[in-house]
Amino acid sequence: MFDEYVQTMDFFKEMHENGYINQDFPVTSKPDQQEFIKNGTAGVYVGAMSDVGSLHDDAIAINPDAQFDVHNYVEGPSGEFGVWSIPGYGNLVMFPKSSVESEEELKKILGFFDQMMSPEVANYAYWGFEGEHYELVDGAAKVLDSDKNEREVKPYQAIEIGEPETNGRYLGYFDYEPKAKSEELFLENEEHLINDPTVPLYSETYVKEGGTLQQIITDATYNYILGQIDKDGFDKAIEEWKSQGGDKIIEEYNASYEESK
Repeated sequence: MFDEYVQTMDFFKEMHENGYINQDFPVTSKPDQQEFIKNGTAGVYVGAMSDVGSLHDDAIAINPDAQFDVHNYVEGPSGEFGVWSIPGYGNLVMFPKSSVESEEELKKILGFFDQMMSPEVANYAYWGFEGEHYELVDGAAKVLDSDKNEREVKPYQAIEIGEPETNGRYLGYFDYEPKAKSEELFLENEEHLINDPTVPLYSETYVKEGGTLQQIITDATYNYILGQIDKDGFDKAIEEWKSQGGDKIIEEYNASYEESK
């Protein structure tokens, strides 16, 4: 509903019309996007900076002269740099009584999570075994074999609880300069986060219908950029979103905010 959103769509629409971006971007999968940058079809990849290591490894197998770099600092029209922020947690863990039947069993499970926050266990989960999967270089973990790491270690990284600042695990050591740079830029981004004020609020309608309603806006956004609808068509999509439950979400978030004050 904000002018800045429409301005952003206009920016992408112009890039699409001029052939500056992938013409099939709404239906191009992430692996296909990565393949474009690896084989030289694309010159820019918009994604996680952490991908640069694997992108480089695969690209030089096709073109040994391929070179990559990472960049994060893109100022908006106001001259300010901001980064969309996740809520501050990666997932939600619940313990249903149907599967955790006793307090004793629950405490045993919670004990496992507690151990996951210790440096020793966190390093096992994230880096594997020292001497087999990684070695320490200047106090940081350097992966010894990327293929072995992909097979035997990376599947377990998803169960990490916390991060180096909270669980004490080793930071990574990287020979590849753009990869090391990406780690530094991740930390820099934390100084420019734009937080979502609705994260601590509650909306029953959003919980039940949020995904379906968001699809209305997503589809209209793509259709606008592709030139299949104009501004009036986009405004109609907003009205549909509002009438289908969007107005209710706004009302419930505002009520939740007032209750939290």
